Amino acid sequence: MKLKTIFLTFLIITLLLLSSCTQGTSTHITPKMQEMTSIQQIEHLLANPSLAQAIIGVYVEELGTGKVVYSQNEHKLLMPASNMKIVTTASVLSTLGPDFTYKTNIYTDGEISDGVLIGNLYIQGSGDPSITARYFGDKADSALILWAEKLSEMGVKKINGKIFGDHSIYADHGIGYGWEKEDLPYYYCAKTYGLSFNDNCVDMTFLPGEKIGDPVKIIQSPVENYLELDNQMITVPTDSSSKYDFYRDYLSDKLLVTGQLPIDGKMIKWSTTPDPADYLLSAFSQVLINQGISYEEYTSCNKDNDYSEMTLLFTHESVPMSDIVNNINKISNNYYAETILKTMDRSGKITTKDGIKVEKEFLSSIGIDTDRMFIKDGSGLSRHNLVTVNQIASILKYMYTSKNWEIFKESLPVGGVDGTVKNRLKGSNAKGHVFAKTGYVGHVRALSGFVEAQNGKTYVFSVIANHYPVPTSAINNLQDNICTILYNQN
Repeated sequence: MKLKTIFLTFLIITLLLLSSCTQGTSTHITPKMQEMTSIQQIEHLLANPSLAQAIIGVYVEELGTGKVVYSQNEHKLLMPASNMKIVTTASVLSTLGPDFTYKTNIYTDGEISDGVLIGNLYIQGSGDPSITARYFGDKADSALILWAEKLSEMGVKKINGKIFGDHSIYADHGIGYGWEKEDLPYYYCAKTYGLSFNDNCVDMTFLPGEKIGDPVKIIQSPVENYLELDNQMITVPTDSSSKYDFYRDYLSDKLLVTGQLPIDGKMIKWSTTPDPADYLLSAFSQVLINQGISYEEYTSCNKDNDYSEMTLLFTHESVPMSDIVNNINKISNNYYAETILKTMDRSGKITTKDGIKVEKEFLSSIGIDTDRMFIKDGSGLSRHNLVTVNQIASILKYMYTSKNWEIFKESLPVGGVDGTVKNRLKGSNAKGHVFAKTGYVGHVRALSGFVEAQNGKTYVFSVIANHYPVPTSAINNLQDNICTILYNQN
């Protein structure tokens, strides 16, 4: 009985604490707050006792006049999470331009005779991240089907040689600095690679077994059974929840899948592939067979090939960088962000480290002191990135006046309308007037962008919270409230 009393007391205290966490940070601006000035309203929100342990940076400036509307901890270094994508996309639009495209060249060291390609086929990777159904057809391998069709149009029915997948354009491969190993099998940690396909992820459809307790069926696509699985996911009753977890050991490529799926359920998830170049080649070989083109074998290679003596059969060109940037910011695509950070290095053997050097040169050219910020990746997944809200706002201000403004603005999610803020600002009259990039990793929440206010003015803002002990929804509400206050400024 005593234990029951202690538990009930603990439960009541917990509920009261959770209530205090959200008090003052709901999307509802109280009548008392409406009597305050805009600055007083923001100060009131930030003074909530539940936020005392957090570090919150806020910077708001009126564009055109340069008037600082509000600032707090504007020069404190904070983890930006996916607000790092603001830095990455602004830099790539300014250095490579919105019309930049990746070009994947297909060569041969032989010749075509009587329907036979006598020689080897080479796929020279350019780092193109966009060989996906997102841009080419309605199937994951639609782009590869186009390649096979071009070979057929050239009369190729048989490749009397090997298919080489050349991914040597990147001198480093894989994951970002400081990424958590537990995250690596999940889609948001996809490897960057010189040859990439389907966002370097395997699509996995989970279907229930025939009866409760049976293993869940896992269907892999677009390449069947590509990943070696240790499937420990089970079928559970209808009223149960769906759960899944992935784990991959450093010493093995086998993917451990655990969790449960209701017997009437279905779920689609994605897991990263350990070798993206091999994954593309595996998919392409499957497409060739379906097209009626035979071949000897395929292999990936990470060495320089002399293409000067080879014959260029055709070139696959990506969508323009503007489309890639739009995808990065709208849905917060980590894999694309990491790839374009590398792509900024056009010196030859491309690395993330050298891409960051190019990025810092651009940032320095627009007045950012890069000695007072730390860039470790392009997506913000690394907790080693450190920036200030003032720096983020400065980059946004530059983009507002740049020739790439309309493209950049179009890439930003619109509050209450689309992208990662589609479900934000519900019930706020600022809906549709906030253009901002979100950011999230554990106990880090960021929102930075622009508010087009009803007074005709535009405000640039950055709000980044680190180490908060409250639910992330409370920080969302805080940020949404600040945007609403700015929209309703007199």
